[in-house]
Amino acid sequence: MMDFEPLREDFLRFTTDIVYCTVTTVDPKGRPRSRVMHPIFEVVDGVPQGWALTDRTPLKDRHLSANPHVACLYWSPAQNTVAIDCTAEWVTDESVLLEVWDIFAAPEPPGWGDLSGYGDEGIHHPRFHVLRLLPYRIQILESEQLAVGDFTPRRWER
Repeated sequence: MMDFEPLREDFLRFTTDIVYCTVTTVDPKGRPRSRVMHPIFEVVDGVPQGWALTDRTPLKDRHLSANPHVACLYWSPAQNTVAIDCTAEWVTDESVLLEVWDIFAAPEPPGWGDLSGYGDEGIHHPRFHVLRLLPYRIQILESEQLAVGDFTPRRWER
């Protein structure tokens, strides 16, 4: 596995600053479907991982059951991009759900701060579902590179 440390700072800065990304899943017939989401990524023991709070819709369930691979693409108007290829899995372990709750409830970015929409039920709210995103390839391309004609992204692979 490659060392993630050279990308760590820019990865966390861009994913935090850009906030929303396009997440693409693939249906059982191999057709892609994209949606905008706000995952939060962190680095644990030198390896990136992400979390997404999202509805567990029948469509997402079908897609992820057929193919757990997803693509996340962050893009800023400044032309900074982060492309993340990963696998996704639903989290049901209550201790992990509580940890993810704390990550999203953090008042400073990348946290959302206000999770009052989940009411007193918190992690037991019927619409509180968590996807764990486990990257296996990340590519970062910065606007400064583009300005000098360098279109080669920095990358990491598991």
